[in-house]
Amino acid sequence: MNNIMYLFGLPIYIEKINSESYEKNKIIKQIEDNYKISSKRNNWNKHSSIVTDIHHSLKDEDNENFAAINYYNLPEIYKKIISNFLDKLHLKKNLNFSYHIVNYTCSKHNSFMTPHIHSNCSFSLIHYVSFDDVQHIPTIFRSPFYFCNILPNRLQIINLFNENFEENSWIHKEWALKTKEDDVIIFPMILEHYVRNLDSDKSRITISVNINISERL
Repeated sequence: MNNIMYLFGLPIYIEKINSESYEKNKIIKQIEDNYKISSKRNNWNKHSSIVTDIHHSLKDEDNENFAAINYYNLPEIYKKIISNFLDKLHLKKNLNFSYHIVNYTCSKHNSFMTPHIHSNCSFSLIHYVSFDDVQHIPTIFRSPFYFCNILPNRLQIINLFNENFEENSWIHKEWALKTKEDDVIIFPMILEHYVRNLDSDKSRITISVNINISERL
């Protein structure tokens, strides 16, 4: 699937990476080695009243207790996927874009990452490096619109819409996209989302990337 879909009316792009096109096992091992040091790594919002107890590297990249991750050729692969996505948005031709890897996350334990948006960017990308669609829960997105909270008889109306189609997400408060391992999803930064993990045999590992677009001068 290399097409645009619409979640709450906003464009979402999904493309799958060939697992043999990058150093997948090496990257997973590096991240899992860090996870073994501490299953709970959170320097991002450690003072929040809502506890994030997932292992992730955001705002903790200089922590000498954990090894820096070598992402090998993944940034170049992401560049091509981002370009494919932007080509489908009918944007102006004189367009520049920049991107950078923000963090990785890893979990095998019951854990939670608080709802958030990726600020200071135009779009965000999530790569599901290690993901089991039976053991793991996809990223859960929250509707940016208030009308789903005040729509009369919303629960009765929901039953009239097929939940297998993202086009019907507009009536829901939350939506989890069907996800497979090595899927890459790109979405507008305005979409608030959170991560809920259950105890699992396999690590749930994702890499997040922020994307900025600007007009070429």
